[in-house]
Amino acid sequence: MNLSNFWPRAGAGKPATPVVSVSVTKRTDAEKPTTAGGQESRTSAPTSTWKNEQLPTTTVAPSNAPRGPIELPASLAECEVLEEALARDAIRLECQIGVAEGTAKAEKRYADPTWYHRAKAALKHINRDRQRLTQHMKALRVEARRNCPAWQARDKAILRELNARVPKEVFDECVRVVGEELEMIR
Repeated sequence: MNLSNFWPRAGAGKPATPVVSVSVTKRTDAEKPTTAGGQESRTSAPTSTWKNEQLPTTTVAPSNAPRGPIELPASLAECEVLEEALARDAIRLECQIGVAEGTAKAEKRYADPTWYHRAKAALKHINRDRQRLTQHMKALRVEARRNCPAWQARDKAILRELNARVPKEVFDECVRVVGEELEMIR
């Protein structure tokens, strides 16, 4: 990057002063938590603009925010809201990292190594939380299906039909084997 391009040339009635504009922005939802368990949202750091060029914004959790895995919600609806928030955070972070990598390749201007490492680590944590949330949502769906009267009626109908079509000895043997397996699990 050639810094002399940002310094206007004196002459023709122009003073030799730099053309620099700095703007500080803050996301409107920065004060609202985006995840369950009271975890703070990640806020954007100030951005600098040099002649309509925007540097990547940093996404850092506050130092007093709780660390570690997020708390998984108990209901499926809350899980879906959290899944959307995590997906949105991951996409934003991937975009910022991509901009930093693209700038480094194109202009040989490298991002702050500390920011880059923290951003990559935060992305890994977000993706791990998304994976845990997906598994948790699957378990919640299975549990909801087990407790649903329609699914219980379906299972009973299947058992009645099997009992009618399979010989009594085979059906009783299957019931005994399943009962033993369930006792071993408990």
